[in-house]
Amino acid sequence: MIFMGLTMYLGYALYERSQLEDDDVAEQRDDDVAEQKGRAFSLPDDMTIVRKDGSSLEIRLKSRTVTEIHFERISDGETFQFSIDQLDETTRELVEQYPATMGSIPSRASAVEDNYVQQLRVAIARIDADLRDMEIKYAASSSKTERRTLRNKAEEMNADRMELEAKIAERQ
Repeated sequence: MIFMGLTMYLGYALYERSQLEDDDVAEQRDDDVAEQKGRAFSLPDDMTIVRKDGSSLEIRLKSRTVTEIHFERISDGETFQFSIDQLDETTRELVEQYPATMGSIPSRASAVEDNYVQQLRVAIARIDADLRDMEIKYAASSSKTERRTLRNKAEEMNADRMELEAKIAERQ
């Protein structure tokens, strides 16, 4: 009798625990869906695409037009263009949430050019940060020699900055 009561109690406890876990899984799934809906879709983004034939691929979505996607295959870094209508319904809906670019998908040459301009902008930002640090050192220094050295370095850095800005202007 005690054994049967203990068995029933354990069965009930396990049943309750499984119901709580099912509720937690359902809540997590609802949270994931809500997160996807509230998410700002920006490029580039890593994702898995599934084609109509059921095959899937891990990609980094670079850009999309109304009819095509441009992506990098994560396994080897190769870039491809693919028609959106060849994707399964779920993947197509996901891809269509990303902003569409006007016109055609950028060529590899223009992507390299954009990357170069971005690197130039990063270098300019680095120079600006170094100049701000030098201004602080200049203000804190009481030595004329150190101030002169900092001023000369700042002039050199400003010349480098102007050169980088000229390179950006050439490419735009």
